[in-house]
Parts: sequence; structure tokens; C-alpha cells
Amino acid sequence: MKIRLIILVIASAFWMINIESQAQEKFNLGYKFEKGKTYRFTQDNIIESIQEISGQEMKFNTNMHFVLKYEVEDVSSEGMMTLVYNYDEYKLQNKGMGRDTTMDMKNMLTKKTRAEITKYGKIIRETSTDTAKTSKRLMSLNLTGNTNLAMLPEQAVGIGDKWPMISSDTNTSEESQMIYKRNMECSLVGKDNNGNHDCLKINYKGTLEITGKMKQMGMDMVMEGSGEVSGTLWFDPTSGITVENQSNTSLEMTVTLTGQAQMTIPMSQKMSSTQKLKE
Repeated sequence: MKIRLIILVIASAFWMINIESQAQEKFNLGYKFEKGKTYRFTQDNIIESIQEISGQEMKFNTNMHFVLKYEVEDVSSEGMMTLVYNYDEYKLQNKGMGRDTTMDMKNMLTKKTRAEITKYGKIIRETSTDTAKTSKRLMSLNLTGNTNLAMLPEQAVGIGDKWPMISSDTNTSEESQMIYKRNMECSLVGKDNNGNHDCLKINYKGTLEITGKMKQMGMDMVMEGSGEVSGTLWFDPTSGITVENQSNTSLEMTVTLTGQAQMTIPMSQKMSSTQKLKE
């Protein structure tokens, strides 16, 4: 009986030591993209939208599938990355008002953006690489869904640590401007395997605010909205790359139209998104 008790005490002591050592272990996170390499990420978004026009409720379901390709032009000694990225695939399916429409967005594949990004995922500068003039410029790719690289903490973090992730992005085209503000809290919850990668698992949760304006069919549209975002990120610290990112977003918006028609349209959206490294 005493021997069993001693074994139990020793096992408990080793368990506590292991937990304490994991809590004290710190990780320096950062992207480690290699110059000359190409990285691809798949993303699938499922969006449920409800809007009300003249007292009538309308429901729409949208499925988006795309592959985003990053070509690494340069990486500085400090880890600053110069990337050119564009869509390799882009398919869109809409269901609503008795219609089921599938579109292969081939025109999106030729639009490329060059970005300078720190090793922590902060975008310093973005410029279009398109030389052809178009009547309507497409919006920056990094704000479509969650295609941008997740921002990482600049300080070393351990399991159980939390840190803020606050960002404000402006997305401008010839006839529109959208401003996205995110206020998130991230936490490193532990280690986890994802496919062939030994990852760190990061949970995040926070708020999203959207304001914008655009012109369409002779009308001016002003948009305001706010909502909540939560998700989980799997990051491989050895390879320096995000392996998977799952998120859920709920958003309440109003769209105000002026011009040929004047009305205010309330809108609700829910989106689930999964982004994965394509290997």
C-alpha cells in the first residue's frame, strides 16, 4: 500500500513539473517565408445573409472557395517580406430569391498585389501590380474574407499568455472605400498536431467594425456595421507558417441609399471560414 502511495506521489510530482515547465516555455513567433518560394492557401467561406427591404425579409446563402497564392520576392535580414499575391482559383455560389447561381470568377485571377509585410504579419505597404487601366478597380485582396496573414505577437509568449491584436485597414477602389477595425484578444492555449505539423494553438476573440461608401447604378451607398469574431489558429513555429485558421463572424449592418432611390436596409450576416495551407 505504501509503495503504491509513493508511486502515485512521484507520478503527481512529475506531472506538476511537466505542467510548470510548459507554462514557463516561451515561443518567439514569426513568419519564415523563403525567398523564391510560392505558398498557397485554400479558403472556404459560408455566408448567411438576411436583409429587409420595404418590410420584406430576404435571405441569401453564399459559398466562396478560393486559393490565394503568395510569391516571395524578397526577405530582408530583419524578416521583412516582399510578396506578390493573387487568386489561383475563385468560385462563388449564391442562393436566394429562388435563384441558384454559380460563378467562376476568372477575372479575379489576373489581379495581383505587391505587399511589404513584417515577419509578424503587419502590412506596411500595398500596391497594385496591374498595368492595364480598368473602369472599376478591384478592392485589395487582403480584406476579402480572412486571406491576409494573421498578425503575430512581437514579444515571446508562453502557454496561457494573452495579447491584444488591434488593426485598422482601409480598402479603396475608384468608387468605393471600406474601413475595417478589429479589436481582438489572442491567447496561446497549447500545443497541437495539425496534419504533418507540430503547431501552437491560438484562440482569438473580439469585435469588428465596418464603415464604408460606394457608388452603384447611379446611387450612393453608405454602410455601417459591427459584430463579433472568434476563431482558432494553428501556427507551426518551426516552419514559421499558419497551417490552419478557423473563424466565425456575426455582423449587423445598415446600408443607406441615396440618389435615384432612398432607403435604409438593415442586414445581418453570419460567416464561417476555414483557411488551410495547401501542400
